Amino acid sequence: MRFLPPPIVILAVLAALAAMPAGATLNMKEGLWETTVTADGQAHSASAKCYTRMDIAEMEKLLRGKSSRVDGICRYADFTQSGDSVSYTMTCRLGDDEQTSAVSATYSGDSATGTIRAAGVTVTASSRRIGSCTESSFAR
Repeated sequence: MRFLPPPIVILAVLAALAAMPAGATLNMKEGLWETTVTADGQAHSASAKCYTRMDIAEMEKLLRGKSSRVDGICRYADFTQSGDSVSYTMTCRLGDDEQTSAVSATYSGDSATGTIRAAGVTVTASSRRIGSCTESSFAR
């Protein structure tokens, strides 16, 4: 029998992916990024997202708790950064359920790797910049 993570873990992974560009000071270039999530040995690709300089700066504020934008699904705490690596706690709500995840990510210019740990499940995310773009993939 194959183990599938609960839906709340999948939601947490998707929220973490949206939050991956964590700081303008990280070694991350703006542009079109593609992400692959691996859970239980199964790789799943997410749609490519365009991260503008403004998106990266806003996400850094959100993760540091300094954004005026309210994220209705997830909230972030315990943000730390050391060089190109970040870690934080992410708590996401799906209906009446709430899931807290420990997230860590490292950026290397045109690529990033991350780990999300929640409910006894570890999910890895691998992202890479695949090109240039001008229009953000995120609503403001």
